[in-house]
Amino acid sequence: MRNTRRGYTLLEMVLVLGVLGISAAIAVPSVRSMFGNSRQVAAADMIKARWADARSFAREQGKPYRFALVDGTGAFRVAPDSSEFWDGAPGATPEANTDGQQCSVIDGSLPREVKFSSAGNDAQSTQAAPQDGGAWANAIVFLPDGTARQDATVAFVETGNTRPLYLKLHGNTGATSTSYDDEGTH
Repeated sequence: MRNTRRGYTLLEMVLVLGVLGISAAIAVPSVRSMFGNSRQVAAADMIKARWADARSFAREQGKPYRFALVDGTGAFRVAPDSSEFWDGAPGATPEANTDGQQCSVIDGSLPREVKFSSAGNDAQSTQAAPQDGGAWANAIVFLPDGTARQDATVAFVETGNTRPLYLKLHGNTGATSTSYDDEGTH
């Protein structure tokens, strides 16, 4: 008669769980480092797209468009480079300005847990107060000819990550690059 076995012993179960635990302990840090900066990269991609929008609006409408941010937050805005969109006055509508022309305005924010950091921003000093109490800082103004007034660098930091990601724009060409190193900007 054949002796049949109907299950696993406690020792076998403990050994398998131990091997799985050790494997997980080795794999988790590798996976975290692989995807750890994904929010920062998503934020940089979002801002690249908004810069492209601002450049496009400037060319289509024949007037300068400004991209500005609020340092230490995730808030940003793309709007015509005129005071009615940047002075914080109530009643400034995103659809039209005082000259009666239609305008495009984008008010947005970065992915959760990612903020703009003054660590590497060439943002020129504050303009006017946005609704959330901070101050708009000029990152870049796009001109109707498709260029920008200046080169720009914007830094992104993520909660729990002390290493900023830098997004750089070359004003004359519109070329962008991202890096964790602020060397070679300007």
